[in-house]
Amino acid sequence: MTTLTEDDVLEQLDAQHDLLSFMTTAHNILLQGIKRFLPSLFVDNDEEIVEYAVKPLLAQSGPLDDIDVALRLIYALGKMDKWLYADITHFSQFYQYVSERDESLEFADDITWDFISNVNSITRNTTLYSALESMKFADFAAWSEVRFTGMVKTAMTLAVTTILKELTP
Repeated sequence: MTTLTEDDVLEQLDAQHDLLSFMTTAHNILLQGIKRFLPSLFVDNDEEIVEYAVKPLLAQSGPLDDIDVALRLIYALGKMDKWLYADITHFSQFYQYVSERDESLEFADDITWDFISNVNSITRNTTLYSALESMKFADFAAWSEVRFTGMVKTAMTLAVTTILKELTP
């Protein structure tokens, strides 16, 4: 499994120009991070155990290839803080919501604001969240939607990188 560097993550997320492609990329990156973290939970990473038990669990069609199942296992084992579990769950649920919509959603939509307002790794960064909040509720004569969209995308990118740092085994 290839390990993504922070630069790789930033590049991949920055290359996405619409909310659906961004959320799809973020979902895949978070799943990769979880799959990279999972082997550290098992018995001393014995080569035989990893090869014959852990790898099949993490395989493409394995039971832990689902982000929600893997996430619940990590949380149930007490290897993840509640805020981190909540953030990844929010990303997973928002990805599902965005991907199932007939019409496309945008970074500046109210539903996206509701999403980022519930992501701990964004709201805990008071400087960033306050700036976003100021722009969201400002007169758009002073702030452009393009600038706000860029800030929302940046906040979501920072949230993904923060989550990945927490998933380092």
